[in-house]
Amino acid sequence: MYASSKTDDGFSRWAGNARFIDLSNTFIVAHLAHGALIVLWAGAITLFELAVYSPDSPMYSQGLILLPHLVTEGWGLGSQGSAIDTSPLFAIGIIHIISAAVLAFGAYFHYSRLSPRLDMEGGNASKFHFQWDDPKKLGFILGNHLIALGLAAALLVAKAMFFGGLYDSNMEEVRLVSSPTLDPGTIWSYRTHLFDVNNLEDLVGGHIYVAVLLVLGGAWHILIPPFKWVKDVFLFSGDGILSYSLFGIALAGFAASYYCGFNTLAYPVEFYGPTLELKSSFLPYYFDPNGTEPWGYTSRTWLANAHFYLAFFFLQGGLWHFQRAMGFNPAQMLQNWRENSIEAKDNPLLVYQDSVVNKPQPQLEVYYEVPQAKLEPLLKREQPFEDFFYRPSQGIEKPSLTTINGAPNTLYQTTFEPQKITFYQTPVEENPSTFSDSVYKSVYQQPKPSPKKTDFPSSVDPVFYQSSYASSNVST
Repeated sequence: MYASSKTDDGFSRWAGNARFIDLSNTFIVAHLAHGALIVLWAGAITLFELAVYSPDSPMYSQGLILLPHLVTEGWGLGSQGSAIDTSPLFAIGIIHIISAAVLAFGAYFHYSRLSPRLDMEGGNASKFHFQWDDPKKLGFILGNHLIALGLAAALLVAKAMFFGGLYDSNMEEVRLVSSPTLDPGTIWSYRTHLFDVNNLEDLVGGHIYVAVLLVLGGAWHILIPPFKWVKDVFLFSGDGILSYSLFGIALAGFAASYYCGFNTLAYPVEFYGPTLELKSSFLPYYFDPNGTEPWGYTSRTWLANAHFYLAFFFLQGGLWHFQRAMGFNPAQMLQNWRENSIEAKDNPLLVYQDSVVNKPQPQLEVYYEVPQAKLEPLLKREQPFEDFFYRPSQGIEKPSLTTINGAPNTLYQTTFEPQKITFYQTPVEENPSTFSDSVYKSVYQQPKPSPKKTDFPSSVDPVFYQSSYASSNVST
């Protein structure tokens, strides 16, 4: 399959991790380095926002996007939505930077101490070697990722129930969620209006269900290999798995943009500003109908639009890799187009093809084959009529439909011959001097008696082309 190729030669600058498609350990190195960059960005931006934060104005008016998330989770926040202690926020930023260093060290360790392919190593390392056409191993990797996501959701539940609680925008204070909603009917009812959750009990209860389902799903994928129908439906290749991952990220990005734009529980007004409206014109975007910040945008506006457009580009990336996984090779298509263009430009004998004009231009001297001799230019020949293929040239003036040969208002004209042709002629007398005997002897001649005498009387003599009459020679 094309999607299993190592690189895309036509787009080498976009190859990225495709250069490591068959190098399982180097692939992990790239992912660890990528994770280190993400965590480093989170820690560095947190410290930057702390450096420019002013407690005299709302957070949403200062263009902050990470500090509102932290205080919504109850870190360093007092009553009435005011940050009174920035030390927990500073500690979180430092922890992220240290975590980025740990991830970077892990990438360096895998790069320097292990072989590019994990199957070349012994022990437990070889268990994590994978190939894109091995559904069982890919299910094992997926299961571990799902369990990690489930544990992250469980950490949020633990923070809400036991470690400080979350900020409740309804009460405008941080509180513990001691009795989360566990009723499956209530949680299931949010399937049609997920973004309308308005209390922390339902929010935390939903995360409990999410954490349990993720952990169980991860265990399932680790222990149970994919079924046959799964192998038949899904694409098990590098581009196929990447496309599914990008589709999932795009879905999460669109959901986050909608939550940020309209939900005031997960994104309180005190930290993100008033809710927005979505205008769908040439390019859809979220905007503040109240004009809270005349000279800038609120944090909610920044986040909602950033999530929306990032999700949009993730969706395009998913579609790109999905069509590659299906076997469509855009590099080969462009290469064929370039070759055909060069061939058309360098070969003047090609019929009905021009390297400049896209529309085919007919050549008057060509009929189903390349001309053998070079003819004189068309401008030197007098061809005033559009239908000169079917009749000879009649001059440089175009004929008129109302005047033909000087006769006006004539639409049809017949050419008469000088000899008159007679179709029907009355019989004439035989003239041996003018006509031969073979012409009129057998046609239109007078009746005559039979030359032979018969033994029996004849009542009527034979007559040709004449009415019968009584015979005068009757034997008695």
